[in-house]
Amino acid sequence: MEQLPDGPSLDALVEAIMLRLLQRGPAGGPVPQLPPTQRWPQLPQLPPNLEDFPGVKLTSRLAIDGLEFTQAIQHYGTGYGVDNSVPLVALKPMVVRVYPVVEHGLLGGDTLSGERVTGELVLSQWGREVYRTGPTRVEGARVGARRDLRRERWDSEDEGFFFGGTTGPGGVSMAAGPLARFTHNAPLNFRVPAWYLRSGRATVTVRLHSASGVGAAHSEDITLLDVPAPKVCVVRVNWVDAAGTTVSPSDADMLGTMRLAERMLPFPYFVSTILATPEQRSGDFSVKGPDGKCNEAWNKLLASLAVTRIFTALFNLGDIVFAFVPTDAILSVGTINTGCGGAEKGTGACFVGREGTFAHEIGHIYGREHVAVATDPDSDPDYPNYGGDMRSIGEVGIDLGTSPPTVHAPRDADDIMSYGAERWISPYTYRALLDARYLRQSAPADPRRVRPLLILAFRVNRLVAGGRELEVRSAYRIDAAGTAGGVGARRRTGGITIDFVDANDRIIAVHHAYASRNQAGCTCCGGHGGRNSRDWRREPWLDYEEVLEWPTGVDVARLVIHDGSERPIGEIPVQRAPAVRIEGPRPVQDGLELRVHAAAERDAAMSAVLLFSRDDGDTWLPVRVDAPVDEAFVVDSARLDGGERCRFRAVVTAGLQAAQADTEPFELAAASRALHLRLDANPCHRNSVRLSAFVDARGLGGVQPHEVVWTSDRDGELGRGFDLDVTLSDGRHAITARIPDGRGATLAERGIIVVGGRPVGLQEG
Repeated sequence: MEQLPDGPSLDALVEAIMLRLLQRGPAGGPVPQLPPTQRWPQLPQLPPNLEDFPGVKLTSRLAIDGLEFTQAIQHYGTGYGVDNSVPLVALKPMVVRVYPVVEHGLLGGDTLSGERVTGELVLSQWGREVYRTGPTRVEGARVGARRDLRRERWDSEDEGFFFGGTTGPGGVSMAAGPLARFTHNAPLNFRVPAWYLRSGRATVTVRLHSASGVGAAHSEDITLLDVPAPKVCVVRVNWVDAAGTTVSPSDADMLGTMRLAERMLPFPYFVSTILATPEQRSGDFSVKGPDGKCNEAWNKLLASLAVTRIFTALFNLGDIVFAFVPTDAILSVGTINTGCGGAEKGTGACFVGREGTFAHEIGHIYGREHVAVATDPDSDPDYPNYGGDMRSIGEVGIDLGTSPPTVHAPRDADDIMSYGAERWISPYTYRALLDARYLRQSAPADPRRVRPLLILAFRVNRLVAGGRELEVRSAYRIDAAGTAGGVGARRRTGGITIDFVDANDRIIAVHHAYASRNQAGCTCCGGHGGRNSRDWRREPWLDYEEVLEWPTGVDVARLVIHDGSERPIGEIPVQRAPAVRIEGPRPVQDGLELRVHAAAERDAAMSAVLLFSRDDGDTWLPVRVDAPVDEAFVVDSARLDGGERCRFRAVVTAGLQAAQADTEPFELAAASRALHLRLDANPCHRNSVRLSAFVDARGLGGVQPHEVVWTSDRDGELGRGFDLDVTLSDGRHAITARIPDGRGATLAERGIIVVGGRPVGLQEG
C-alpha cells in the first residue's frame, strides 16, 4: 500500500471531509437537533472530548520521538534495530538526545512546525533527583515533522524553500509548483557530567515546551554498569638520533595521547602510572616491516615491554604496558607504521600524539581483530554489514571531547579497528570490548602465596638447514605473590613445550608456551599488510615471554625446549648462583644513583631487576627490569612511594640461578600523584576555553571525574571533570585544578591563560 504523504494538504482534506459529515444528516439533509446523549448510528461514535479518544488527535501536538543515550555511540539505534543498543557505563559523560516532532491532527492545520522547543532534563536515582539541566542550545531546537529529523546534526538545522509539485517514479519532479518551506531538525541535546552517573538504575525525565506553550514529556529507566578502570603502565621511550641527541616525549603528551581512547572506548577512564625507568632506543621506527608487519625497532621494543608487563602484573602495578615513541623517530616518508601491539601479552606502542593508533592497539589488547583489512586473513568475519558497508560504524557516534562535540555519521566513519581514514567506534566493537573488560584485570596479590617463578624471554630462529636456534634474551628468578594476568587465546601460535629436567634425565614439570604475534599500525595515508596466516614454522623467528613456576623440593638440572620435532630446539643448563653486591643509593640531581656488581660462573649471561620497598622489605615493587650490571644508573626518586625505612634490592639471575643484595635502610619523602594541565582557547568562539587534566597515578590508585575541581581567580569555580568546556570573562585568568594527592591531601596545579584578546595558552604556575 502506498503511504499518503504527511503535511498540510492531507490535514486540509481530512478537515473538509469531517466538516461535511458533521453538517449533514443520514439522508444528506440538515442535521436535526437531537438530545446530547443521542448520536446518528451512521456517524463515527466520537465522544464529546475527542482528545480523550485513543489514537485520535484533532489538532497538531508536540511529541517526543524517543530518547537516545550517548556516551560514544548511540545507546538506542533507530536504523538497525536493538542489535545496535549499547550498555551505559557509570562515571562516563553522557549526552541525552531528544527528538521533538509535530504529530498532525485530524482537524486544523499545522501550527507548530518551525517553532522553537526547549525544556529540561531531570536525572533521578535512589528515589531522589540528582541532576537537572537545560539543553546545550539555549534557544532550543526548531520542531518539525518526523521525516525532517537529522540524527547526524548537533544543535543545528537547515531551513529554506523549494519548488513544490508532483513527483514521478524515483522522486523525479514532473511539474513545478508553488514554493514550499522545508526544515531539517536536529535533536535537542542534554549533557550529563560523569560524576552524576553512578552505577545502578536511574530514571531520565525530559520535559519540553514550545514557544506557544505546548508541552510534552517522556521518562525512561536506564542501567549504568560499574566498569573497572584499566590500569595502564606508561613507558617513555628516549630516542637517540644519529648525532647522539636524545629526544623524549613529555608526561602531558603521553597521557594526552590516551584521552581519545578514554572517551571512545567503554571505560570510565584509565588509571595511568608512568614508570620510573624509560626505554633507550634509536633507529627508524616508521619504516614498514616485511610484508607490512612490525619492523625490528617495534619488535624489540615490544619484546622488552612484554617482560616489563609481567613484572607490573605480578606486583599489581598495572595490567597493560604501553610505550610512547617521540615523533622524531619518524624517518620514512609516505605510508608508515605508526605503532605496533603485542595483543596476547597486553602490550603496545605508538608515536606520541597518535590518539587513534593508541585506541586501535587497546582494542587489540582486549581481543578485537581487524575490521575489513583485505590483506589480513584474520579480520573479524562476524563484523556486521551496516547497510552494505563492511567497516562502517553503523550508528551515529559522538565525540564529547571537542567543542562543539563531533558527530560521526555512519556513511563517513569507519570502525576504529579498521584502517579507515575517519574512524570511530561501532556498537559491535563497543559491546565486544565491554564483554572483555575483565580480560586485563589481574587478581590482587596474596602475600600468603609467594612462590618461586622464572620469567624467561627468548627467541627461536629458523635456520636454512631446517633446524632451530635458541637465543635466550633474559631470565629472572624471583619470588612473587601475584599473577601475570590474562592472555588472549584467539591468536595463539607457535606452540612449544618447556620441560624441567633433573640430573637423572627425568621430566619434573612441563610448561606450554606460545609466541607473540605483533600487529602493525598504519597512518591515514594508506594501509599496510596485516598479520599473515602462513605456517608459523615458516617464520624466520618467533619471540616468547613466559612466566613459569619453578618446581620446589627437587633439583632442576636444565630446561629442554622443543616443538615436537625429532630434535629439541635447545637446552638451558642450570649453573651456580652469581655473587651480588649493591652500592648506594647516592643522591644526584635527577634522583638516586645506584650500582649493581655481580659475578657469574663461566661468564654466564646475567639479568638484573631492581626492586624497591618503602616498609623495610615487607612489600616490594619493581623499579627497573633491565638494571645494568657493573655500571652506575639513576632512578627517578620522585616516582617512588617513599617512607622512613626504604630499601633497594638487586636480584641478579645467571644460569637460571638467582642471588640478591639489599641496600641499608634510608628515608625518602613519600610521593604523590602528578597532575598536568592543558588550556586550549577556541579560535572560533570568543572566550571559549577547553580545560584538560591528565593524572599520573604513580601507583596510588585512580582519580574519579568528580575529584578534579577547576577554579579561576576571576570567575570562581568552573566545574569538575577531566575535560571541561568553559566560557571565561575577558582578561587574564589563573586556572587551578585540584585533585586528591593519594596521601590524604590535595594536589594543585595552575596555568595562565588570557581570553578576550590573543590567547597566550598555558604557562608555568
